[in-house]
Amino acid sequence: MAAVAEAKLSLAMFSADMITGGAAPTPAPAADNSSLDLVRAAMREKPPKVASAYDAVYNDECMLSFDTPLSADGLYVSLTSFQGFGAEHVALDHEKTGNRLYVHFKHTRVAKEAPPAAAADAAAPTKMAIGGEGGFAVDVEKWEIVKEHALVVMPQKASVALPNPELPEIVIQAANALIAKSSCLGEEQQKTMAWEEEPAKPSKYAADLVQLPVGDAKISPDPSTWVCAESGMRENLWLNLSDGHIGSGRRQYDGSGGTNGALDHYTITRTTHPPHGFPLVVKLGTITPHGADVYSYAPDEDDLVVDPKLAEHLAHWGIDVMKMEKTEKSMAEVNVEAQASAQFCAILRNSAQICAILRNSAQLF
Repeated sequence: MAAVAEAKLSLAMFSADMITGGAAPTPAPAADNSSLDLVRAAMREKPPKVASAYDAVYNDECMLSFDTPLSADGLYVSLTSFQGFGAEHVALDHEKTGNRLYVHFKHTRVAKEAPPAAAADAAAPTKMAIGGEGGFAVDVEKWEIVKEHALVVMPQKASVALPNPELPEIVIQAANALIAKSSCLGEEQQKTMAWEEEPAKPSKYAADLVQLPVGDAKISPDPSTWVCAESGMRENLWLNLSDGHIGSGRRQYDGSGGTNGALDHYTITRTTHPPHGFPLVVKLGTITPHGADVYSYAPDEDDLVVDPKLAEHLAHWGIDVMKMEKTEKSMAEVNVEAQASAQFCAILRNSAQICAILRNSAQLF
C-alpha cells in the first residue's frame, strides 16, 4: 500500500509540475476519511470526465455572473460539464444537474517589480500589430498570479486541497486536465488579439504606369523646396508619380493631417485621364534607397501599396533614390504613434472614471 501511495504522490506532483510550468507545489495535507468517502460516493453517482483537447472548458468566468477565479470566493468548475460557477450559483447548478464534484479555482494577484527603463524602451511597439514581435503587447502582466485549487463535493461543500495523491486516480486526472486546460473564451480572445497589419501588396497600376513628359516639372531633391500646390503646406506631402503634382495628405477627422491636396488632384485626373486617372503617389520625405511609402488612390486598392518600379518612376522626375534620406515619419510610424497615444488616452479616461467611482462611493459612507 505504501508503494501505491508513493506512486500516486509522484504522479500528482508530476501533473502539477506540467500545469504550472515549474516546480510542483507542496502536496496538500492528507484529506480526512470522511471527505474522501464523500468524493468516492459522488464519483459513483456521476463519474468525473477528463477534458480533452476538443472539450469546451469554462474555467475563467461564471456562467451566470461575472465571478472569476480572482473573485473573493473564487470559481467552482464542474468535473462533469466543465462549466464554471461563482459561490452564489454553484449550489443552483448542483440542484439542477446533479453534478457533485467541482474544482475550486482561487487566484490571488501579487504585484510584480517594475521592469528596468531599458527593458521598457525595448518593449515599445515599432509596427502596427497586436501581439508578436514589434507589436503592441497584449500579454504583459503586471501581476504574479498565485493559484490555489481544491476539490469540492456538493452539497456538503466538503473540500480537499489539491494536489492530493489519496484521491481516486480518475479524479486526479480529471482535476489536472481541468486546471491545465485553457478556457474556450480565453482561446477565442487570443485568436482575436493576435493581429498584425498585412504587408503592402504590389499595385496593379505600377507596371504600366503612365508618366507625362517632365517639362518644367522636374522635382528637386532638396526637401526645403517641396510645397503643396494648393495649400502651401510643407509637410505630409505626396508626389503624384504620373504627372509630378505635389499635394498634401488627407485631412483627418480632428482637423489634423493635410488639406486633401493630393487626393483632390487624383479625383480631377480621373476626369481628365479616364478611366483610372493617376492613382499612385509617393510620400516625400520617406524616400530612401530601401523604398518609400506609396499609396494608391484607386478605388479598388485605396491603400498603401508596393511600386516595384519605384526607383525608375522617381528617376523620371529627377529623384535619385540612392541619394535620398528619410526626413519624415513613415505611415507605419505615424500609425504606431497614433495607436500608442490612443492607448494612453484610454488609460487616462479609465483612471478618471475609476477616480469618479471611488469619490462617489466615498460619499455613501
